[in-house]
Amino acid sequence: MTKHLSNKNSTLFGHPQHKTGDLLTMPRILLIVILAASCPAQMLSAQQHAWPLDSVNTSKISIEGDIFLADGVIGNSFGLDGASLLKPKGSDDFSGGQAGFTLTAWVNPYLLDGQQQMIAAKNCYSLGQRQWGVMIDKDNRFRLYLWQGKWVTAAAQTAPQTGKWHLVGVVVRPTSGELWVNGKLVDQVKLTKPISQTKAPVTFGGVDDNGRIWQNFSGALDEIRLFDTALAAEHMAAYKPVSATHKIPTRFRPFSLWSGPPIPERVDKIPFAKGIQHRTIHRPDKDDHKFLHGAAIMEHHGVMYANWANSPVNENGPHETLQGKRSTDGGVTWSDLEVIGPGFQGNQRHSHGILLVHKGELWTICARFGGPSAGTRAGRRFPGRLQAEAFVLDEKSNRWKSRGIVMNNCWPYDQPVRMDNGNFITGGQDKDGLPVVAISHGDDFTRWDSVLIPYDRRLQPSYAETTVWSEAGLVTAVIRGGSGVAWVSTSDDFGRTWTTAGPSNFPMPRAKAYFGKLSTGQLYLLSNLNNRDTLVISVGRSGESTLSSMWRIRHGKSQPPRFPGNAKSKQWSYPYGFEHDGKLYVVYSIGKEECGLSVIPLDSLATPNQVEPAKPEKIPNHP
Repeated sequence: MTKHLSNKNSTLFGHPQHKTGDLLTMPRILLIVILAASCPAQMLSAQQHAWPLDSVNTSKISIEGDIFLADGVIGNSFGLDGASLLKPKGSDDFSGGQAGFTLTAWVNPYLLDGQQQMIAAKNCYSLGQRQWGVMIDKDNRFRLYLWQGKWVTAAAQTAPQTGKWHLVGVVVRPTSGELWVNGKLVDQVKLTKPISQTKAPVTFGGVDDNGRIWQNFSGALDEIRLFDTALAAEHMAAYKPVSATHKIPTRFRPFSLWSGPPIPERVDKIPFAKGIQHRTIHRPDKDDHKFLHGAAIMEHHGVMYANWANSPVNENGPHETLQGKRSTDGGVTWSDLEVIGPGFQGNQRHSHGILLVHKGELWTICARFGGPSAGTRAGRRFPGRLQAEAFVLDEKSNRWKSRGIVMNNCWPYDQPVRMDNGNFITGGQDKDGLPVVAISHGDDFTRWDSVLIPYDRRLQPSYAETTVWSEAGLVTAVIRGGSGVAWVSTSDDFGRTWTTAGPSNFPMPRAKAYFGKLSTGQLYLLSNLNNRDTLVISVGRSGESTLSSMWRIRHGKSQPPRFPGNAKSKQWSYPYGFEHDGKLYVVYSIGKEECGLSVIPLDSLATPNQVEPAKPEKIPNHP
């Protein structure tokens, strides 16, 4: 679907449309008139493909996803939302031949998020079709990639400025590739052989990798031109700056989850929490279930309880169960295994969930899936119907008893938090792996409503596990997503409606996190950093609504799994936290085979300059 947000007689971002004769017409004049006049023989012999990107009503280009019209260097430009793609028609046959080729494009980035954002490319990686691409790379600099049996590159030394126009040029000559930015040759790379010719299509704003659309660009593109010859340096130097800027739409501004100093690129520069102690709650023997994941922990009447998903071999496999252990000495030693959710002989299975104390009773609410969908569509991520079943510890018999199905289409992930209206809320994911929350009916924990969280397509949800905290009438959800960052959504009506989840400024790989608040008044987030080799805790100052300090909990490769199984690897992952007696107890998976425990003294998480409570940030409902 195309969003037509402006036209020739309207304005967008506060900038009027410019007419012929204005400064903004100079780029087209420079490319068409000045260049031809300076070397008419070369220009007349070159075949030029031009995409002015003025109107969505064009037969020269196909549009995949949503785009919007914005002010361009001439007339309109195409705004891309980080999930859309432009495909010039018939471009798979483009070949620069022996004379090379030249590409020029006006580029206005909206987001520099440390991810690869393709401006233009001719690649289909999955089919082995690699030729060239020019992008904003992970270091937020323009970079040209050329295939020589391996990628060789030329890069700009400085990052572009968001909201401003940049003229990016690529010149491929028989023995070199050149990257031009704003009329200057910023870098070049030697070529030892011609660029290979493939059937990969030319694409703008991303790559069509045999149906997988990725490496998407967030920003505006305008006046893209492709010549089937390498233009001379004087042509590429013909440049006049564009002074007009774009106001970045709200949806492209990262949510401020982190307010501390820059997080070191080298993880070993992040300190470990002082006084931290590590223990292993469970390590399977050869006769035990050998897959373990998704631990939770809670204290009740002087006893620590921990439980997790256990299956014989594979993650989410048949006969998966919910099992756990108890400790009467503060987590130093643990009992034998006990079965809580026994699983089933058929396709249904129990899996991991949450632990909580409610009205003096110890509850665990765990996922249950794989059974008949009973007229509803089966989930894309989990077979059959996804539900959650509650078990409550009967203290007379000391056994767990089922209270039945309490949630539908929600796999809960964190201890429920009470909202100001008296209902409780927990984060999770739904049967399709999408972000969801479950809301109680007051103190009745046998009835929960599931509410999906809308998301920007850049989230690229894949097991979008969600964790929430509620404070001062605002619920904040932290969501596992793409682009190497935590995604955030907020609700100001107790979880009934949500802002569209967008990226934050907090780095987080695709892995489940845990959001909570310490008795010191500090928000905290347990998460992985960069990958699952590092587990960290990030905290804010007391009363603040952002995170500002970070410590390592575990770092380096975990020991390898001792038994085979799908999805098992060296990792520390899926943390869950619970505070007790001046310490934070953090449980997590080790290699998806063992349950680890790290105990962190709260005083080691103290931050300087405590402040008065601040009003939490709210994401606007509209751009």
